[in-house]
Amino acid sequence: MKDGFVRVAVATPKLRVADCTFNAEQTVQCIAEAEQAQASLIVFPELGLSAYTCADLFLQPTLLNGALTALKTVVDTSQDKDIVAVVGLPLVWKGKLYNCAAVIQHGSVLGVVPKTQIPNYGEFYEYRWFTRAPDSIGEIILFGTTVPFGTDILFRSTILENFTIAVELCEDLWVPNAPSFRHAQAGATVVVNLSASDELVGKAAYKRQMIAH
Repeated sequence: MKDGFVRVAVATPKLRVADCTFNAEQTVQCIAEAEQAQASLIVFPELGLSAYTCADLFLQPTLLNGALTALKTVVDTSQDKDIVAVVGLPLVWKGKLYNCAAVIQHGSVLGVVPKTQIPNYGEFYEYRWFTRAPDSIGEIILFGTTVPFGTDILFRSTILENFTIAVELCEDLWVPNAPSFRHAQAGATVVVNLSASDELVGKAAYKRQMIAH
């Protein structure tokens, strides 16, 4: 951070449902644009590498493998970039499917944060596919490397003083005891929330109010 500030980019790239190759290409393009604009961090939508509305395609190995390949594409193209990218995708861990955020920098996945609050009301029925985040930190092997897997992970910069990132996903913010509260108490200076939310009158203002609190 410089004088207590850091430049953060948020991206809403063009997506195609279940077209992970296309989505990865759009993600890589957004990362390049954000780094050119001298951003230190870029945040992408929830399940952005697959698209949120894949429905029962989330149960298909073809889609899950495609999302993993898309992640590898993003990771490989980040090798010469200082910017931190946080991307969303479905990942299988210990035989269960999770709605995850992967934190990427310098050609590596620094950690994976799964979603805790799985909505199952109205137009949302994520419990059909996804599992709630585990209570403790584990490990997941991605591209031959073991990385942390869990909710209570802080990503601390070794270059920018006081720049410490924490991650939560969409519905995690909508509960009385959001993960962001304990992240801030643990030392996070930037908390990012990957979201894929439908439009509803008044929702944008309500979300700003929640984030302000």
